[in-house]
Amino acid sequence: MRYRCDLRSDTVSVPVEPMLRAMVTSPVGDDVFGEDPTVNLLEERTAALLGKEAGVFVPTGTMANGVALRSLASPGDEVLCGARSHVFNFEGAQFALNGGIQMHPLPETPGGTPDPSAVAALFSRGNDIHHAPRTVAALENTHNMLGGVVCSPGDTAKVVRLAREAGAWTFLDGARLWHAAPAAELASLAEGFTMLSVCFSKALGCPAGSVVAGPRDLVDRARWYRKRMGGGMRQAGVLAGACVWALDHHLPRIPETHRMCGILAEAAARSPGLACDPARYSTNILMAEVRSGDAAGAAERLAALGVGALPVGPSTLRLVTHLSLAEEDVLFAAGVLSDFGG
Repeated sequence: MRYRCDLRSDTVSVPVEPMLRAMVTSPVGDDVFGEDPTVNLLEERTAALLGKEAGVFVPTGTMANGVALRSLASPGDEVLCGARSHVFNFEGAQFALNGGIQMHPLPETPGGTPDPSAVAALFSRGNDIHHAPRTVAALENTHNMLGGVVCSPGDTAKVVRLAREAGAWTFLDGARLWHAAPAAELASLAEGFTMLSVCFSKALGCPAGSVVAGPRDLVDRARWYRKRMGGGMRQAGVLAGACVWALDHHLPRIPETHRMCGILAEAAARSPGLACDPARYSTNILMAEVRSGDAAGAAERLAALGVGALPVGPSTLRLVTHLSLAEEDVLFAAGVLSDFGG
């Protein structure tokens, strides 16, 4: 279906003409041999932005999380994560399938982190042989299923400290970290995490690509797992070129998507069939409750009106703003939402 305003995800964004030109004009080489200059540039620039030693380019966000956590955890290990996190809910149990890793979901605080008290309780079990070794604590920022919330710095620091005291690694699924702070502050958000991933096909409007960043030895290990998982690309500069261009031109525009989401949140709050608190939404993801309780049906009715929305629960719709939207698209969707009866 072709929507007039597609808000199902920021992954529906499409490359703009200058980005396409950057893709076809970027110098390329064989990235598996480490000879693609555009990939090398992207890895270096992204690692520097995040305050990390090195980075590795991978085709997808799921692979980024997969190779990072497999680099930090061994088969039979346990990873602590949020119960509503992407790594637990939306990656097809890849960690069990590809790494023999057990994910241990924990309740999350309103600030988006696994509850520090629950983390402390699990790490307090120590080396009891009845339990799997807990080698990694994984967080997500911004948090998708909590409506794009920026993780609480205080709770994040507590979880990172608890992991460090237990001798465990920390990982940040930062697919949408670009939304959490201006570019100059990204390194502070990544500080304390052993490794993290960022995605270019969501916030930054690229056709594909993520980067895993961290210490050079662990990034080298992630590169090895990338190859084993089929992610070793050759002239990958045609993709990395889009990402380099996006760092220069799309990263500064991220606040535009936050403003768009605010317009939609205000409209949804006026709707007779939807409920949401506009004050909750400060980035680009809006969660709206369907008063009838039928999110799938509401999504179908919105689609017929030209607005794409994604059911993410029995009564919850997700709407995501992105850089492929024009002002008139957002105003059109806001008009539909404000009149929507559910």
